[in-house]
Amino acid sequence: MPPIASMVSALTECTADSTAGNNSTPMELLAPAGSLAAFEAALEQGADAIYVGAPGCNARALSRDFTLSEIKAMIRQAHAQGRRLYIAMNSLIREDEIKNVLEMLSCLSQMGPDALIIQDLGLLHLARTWFPELALHASTLMSVHNSLAARELTRLGCARVVLARELTIEEMAAIHRATGAELEVFVHGAMCFSYSGLCLFSSLHGGKSSLRGQCVQPCRRTYQYRNSRGRPGHRGGYLFSMHDLCGIDFLPELRDAGVRSLKIEGRMKSASYVANTVAAYRMALDSLDAPEDEQERMLCQAHQLLDQAMARKRGSGFLLSDRPPAAVSPNISGSSGTFVGKAKLTRSGRGAPGLELTLTTPLAVGDRLRMLLEPSGRQQSFTLRHLFVSGRKHNKAAPGERVTIVLPSQRDGIPAGQAHASLFKVDVGRRITMERAARRKWSTGRECAIEPDTKKIKAVLRVLFPHTAAPGRNRQRRGHSRTPGRSGQARFTVLLARLSDLRQRLPVRPAQVILPLDRENMRILARQKGKKGQIRLCWLLPPVIQEKDLAWYQHQVGELLGRGYRRFMLGHVTQVGLFRNLNQQDGGRLELSGYYTLNVLNSAAVRLLGQLGLSSVLFSIETDRDNLSLALRHLGTAARTKKRGRHGSGPIPAVGMYVYGRPPLFTSRLDSTHFRYQNRFVSPRQEEFILEQRHDLTLARSVLPFSLLTWQEELTRLGIAFQLVDLSGGPVKQEIAMLRNLLGRGKRGIRVLTGNYQATLS
Repeated sequence: MPPIASMVSALTECTADSTAGNNSTPMELLAPAGSLAAFEAALEQGADAIYVGAPGCNARALSRDFTLSEIKAMIRQAHAQGRRLYIAMNSLIREDEIKNVLEMLSCLSQMGPDALIIQDLGLLHLARTWFPELALHASTLMSVHNSLAARELTRLGCARVVLARELTIEEMAAIHRATGAELEVFVHGAMCFSYSGLCLFSSLHGGKSSLRGQCVQPCRRTYQYRNSRGRPGHRGGYLFSMHDLCGIDFLPELRDAGVRSLKIEGRMKSASYVANTVAAYRMALDSLDAPEDEQERMLCQAHQLLDQAMARKRGSGFLLSDRPPAAVSPNISGSSGTFVGKAKLTRSGRGAPGLELTLTTPLAVGDRLRMLLEPSGRQQSFTLRHLFVSGRKHNKAAPGERVTIVLPSQRDGIPAGQAHASLFKVDVGRRITMERAARRKWSTGRECAIEPDTKKIKAVLRVLFPHTAAPGRNRQRRGHSRTPGRSGQARFTVLLARLSDLRQRLPVRPAQVILPLDRENMRILARQKGKKGQIRLCWLLPPVIQEKDLAWYQHQVGELLGRGYRRFMLGHVTQVGLFRNLNQQDGGRLELSGYYTLNVLNSAAVRLLGQLGLSSVLFSIETDRDNLSLALRHLGTAARTKKRGRHGSGPIPAVGMYVYGRPPLFTSRLDSTHFRYQNRFVSPRQEEFILEQRHDLTLARSVLPFSLLTWQEELTRLGIAFQLVDLSGGPVKQEIAMLRNLLGRGKRGIRVLTGNYQATLS
């Protein structure tokens, strides 16, 4: 009998039901599936629900998406067994993808999934307005970290919210008590260093957006510290590579906190990983109300199953503390899997690349391996095809044996200077056979055509893009807009860190000055009770407000309104709830705008924000030129169209662009003893960054500033209403000097980051 089956069979000795003695709804066990074999494994091992990715619209760059026919068959099979199937459409949407997204929504509405998991505000607008029959779940990429966010997303039409992974169980309970919202939490799997939805590292340093499923995992790399003279400083390592989350020991506490669904991460993982993990959590859940000794026995067996799942080192994440003491081990590689050994890179007489090492674990042809190159930290995965022991070819080898592994021919591209590698086994050889068998099984008799409602799609597009062709790739010549845009000089808005910075002489004349709404600025403001000359300031709310701080921010908003301030910029879309009913009481004089952290990448998202009462919004800092231009063209056409359809969005907010600053690449809750704040750290590519701590958050910023100032006139022509200059990312005098240099004519040779503006956002 297979190990999993023998362990699960032990449950027949335990007759206690997981809901015995508990009147609450039983917690749902939600499993990932990135392959048909994983889907079948999740069902077999007892998952209550499974989530899969929508083709081309999910935040996991899978090598092969499911087809619509396969998804429809999976929905049918899950429902036949009394299970649920959710579709992850949790990628940000480019403007030229809106038509395809509408077609996908039309097909899914016919197929009847139990819910869509989303993060894009534009997708929320499209689904809620034209496909209301589809239930919506707010993805963890929406960074839901307080009760205000949970309440407002429920109000916006989300039947469930997936909480941020940085919350403690106590905070989850507080959110449930305050809102009664249906809560889903990640309970097992990989952890990101940055808050999901607020990581820009992969995008601005490589063009691969984590919000579009393309993350290159910069948090898993090795970094070295440097001192103020640019020399090696404190010991570096894998500074940001989080241990995997494991909450299997805390299921009773999660149930008491009001959690409805327990989510396992891993749509990129194998069927064997899914089988082991689901079986382990099924054991623990089904024994929740069993006698204590029975619970301990089941938990022991569950941990044995998790040990076989070939993942990273496990920990409790933030479940028990907002400052977990051992969430990162800098000396341990962030690669998942079972450690095979330290290898030396070699080449055979014919020049074929290979690895020489002494095994620490059994190895066999067909095993899936991951190689971590040193010193670069670059990772490459491959399937073991050729294994030699003492010069002779073998199919397997035992621990302690000295072996040579021949790498696939495509590994010839290993960068120069790589001498060693750490090798990890991430799956056993039966992965390929399992997936091939599942595909053969599903390839017969399950194909069925699913076509979108083209008539409805055309009608929706006429409302979204009146007098404009259906959205497609914008192929206009670079630097020129077909949209009749604005003319003249750029209109600048300036973000300062401190109220006292208003005394500085700025190189631009700001139409508006923005200040962070934080404790230090409120203390400064309290000493200026008699001053009335700063009423036109705009106050920026942070993208992360912890539950314990929510009441303070609510109070400060009231205080500022009482002093005559009427302009506020939201760091999170749900912060609009702080101002509900206040605008009517104030005679409609409130001016709300949105920061770039709202992740607005398409015109549909801008429309939704208009419905919520925002008068302006910063477009996504990740956008490329073509995407921005096409979105502005559609918004400009809609704004000039007087005739409104039944689903007309009303006022369309003015669109701005972040054009200068040092935006956080990581925004993390973690504070660790190995962090050296205000010190530079360096990537294997010699890119330099600074680690700092602000407002109980750990931020990583690039030493090079982000700047689109070269294109300020072009942005104005495209239709950008205002351009934000952020001077809050460093010492204000230093930032002003850099801005003055970048604005000065004839200045050359200043290195800056331009993000994806000149490229294509992946």
